Amino acid sequence: MKLIVRALIVLSLLVSVTITSYAQKAEDIIQKHLAAIGGEDAWKKLNTLRMEGGMKANGVDVSVVINSVNMKGTRQDITVMGMSGYTITTDKEGWMYMPFGGQTAPEAMTPDQVKQGKYKLDLQGDFVDYKSKGTKVEFVGKDEVEGTEVFKLKVTHKDSTEKTVFMDASNYYLIREVDKFVADGKEMEVAIDFSNFQKQPNGIVFAMTMGVPQGEVNFTKVEVNVKVDDAIFKPSK
Repeated sequence: MKLIVRALIVLSLLVSVTITSYAQKAEDIIQKHLAAIGGEDAWKKLNTLRMEGGMKANGVDVSVVINSVNMKGTRQDITVMGMSGYTITTDKEGWMYMPFGGQTAPEAMTPDQVKQGKYKLDLQGDFVDYKSKGTKVEFVGKDEVEGTEVFKLKVTHKDSTEKTVFMDASNYYLIREVDKFVADGKEMEVAIDFSNFQKQPNGIVFAMTMGVPQGEVNFTKVEVNVKVDDAIFKPSK
């Protein structure tokens, strides 16, 4: 019996050490990631963002303009073959208007869609002051993304939405994230790849290319802390 008790004590100590080690590993990766993309202090100064770019979808040119205000709202304007639509997400509601998809008027997003989009309103990212935001980050282990060695982290937001992120082990850039979301009552996942990292005049680093299921979005212009009119976060036809 004494041997069993002693073995259980040793096992519990080993588990405790492993958990502590993984927590330290996650914190170390986060700090190195923030340093690699310009530093936490620089990101804390990010209040508004405007990005312009485009992509090809099924051989058709699509232009994309994104305007965002930190923790308030984001709007994506999309133009396809002369027709313009948009998606709007705020901290309380959202709308979608896609005339090239057959919509004739803006439609309200579902509560699940609004919930999924809310954490993307944080322009400063998942890792700036993440503990005070109620976000939990767990180190899952090492992995590979298309031949690149990566650190794998599980991110759980305060509202229970989850994502898995993959950091390049050589430079600590975030090169892939896999978001979990609910659509039509079913849990789904979508992967987004990031590349073409460029430092902006204020020192922070952005991925100028995003790989999404519909294709690859290439941004040609990024403007930080420019004036964004809150009126754009209201639906209009």
